[in-house]
Amino acid sequence: MSAAMVLSRSRRSVLVLDEGRQRNRRSQGLHNFLTRDGILPLDFLALAHEELSRYPVSFVKSRAVKATKDYKRFVITDDSGKDHVAKRILLATGVTDNIPSIPGMEELWGCAVFHCPFCDGFECKETHVGLYSHRHNGFGMAIALSHLSKKVSLFTDGAFYLKPAQKEQLSKKGIEVYTRKIARLIHTSETLQGVELTDGRKISCTSMFTNHGLQVNRTLLDQLGCRSTKKGAAITNRRQQTNIPGVYVAGDASIDMHFVVVASAEGVKAAVAIHNDLIQEENQEAMKVKDQ
Repeated sequence: MSAAMVLSRSRRSVLVLDEGRQRNRRSQGLHNFLTRDGILPLDFLALAHEELSRYPVSFVKSRAVKATKDYKRFVITDDSGKDHVAKRILLATGVTDNIPSIPGMEELWGCAVFHCPFCDGFECKETHVGLYSHRHNGFGMAIALSHLSKKVSLFTDGAFYLKPAQKEQLSKKGIEVYTRKIARLIHTSETLQGVELTDGRKISCTSMFTNHGLQVNRTLLDQLGCRSTKKGAAITNRRQQTNIPGVYVAGDASIDMHFVVVASAEGVKAAVAIHNDLIQEENQEAMKVKDQ
């Protein structure tokens, strides 16, 4: 989930702010989620909206741009300038992938160019797999991809980071390394055909993974004062609560794995925690004598 958040107005009312720019929206199929394998992300969201229509949940298609805490409530301002007040908030703002600025990368993102072998690797099994890794050393990821396909090519796009021992191991695995800068990805519509280097060579390739990093969408986290890791991911306890009382985080903006099924599980944990938190707040007097 990307750039979305849930506002708990009370135990009986929930508001979801979502601008509709989910990280996986361009994917050709959602994976690693039993009973939903291969479903299009937008179809998955449509099912979610349909099921939630039976409950006191309302949706606003907008982006939350500002978050403040005022005594025991939160005020969230969306991109239209409207304020939304809530007792608790669940941030699911996700991350933004760094798509390499190579002609063809943007056009093929999610259909032939991917960021996660665990999400889309099996579907590329036994094809000619390319790995774009310029910012980071792609040695480890190239080795991992060789377990999916016997034909793997590493493209460093002008970077020379490989050590002699790494080059030797890649050669033993039959992994070709191309250090020349890339001119473009050769493609027709959503089909990758190869990689053209600046020296004119054309390397056949039918799928591509990138090792180019990402950015946590953390504007709201920073505004609220939530603690985070050095890479920007929110630090939470096992109930998904941050260091700020009443603020919870689920999905890719947290420190766990970036899978839809994990994000869903985190959302459930946070929902239960928020529900119990609100019950205790609304029944403070009763809670005092609970164990007497």
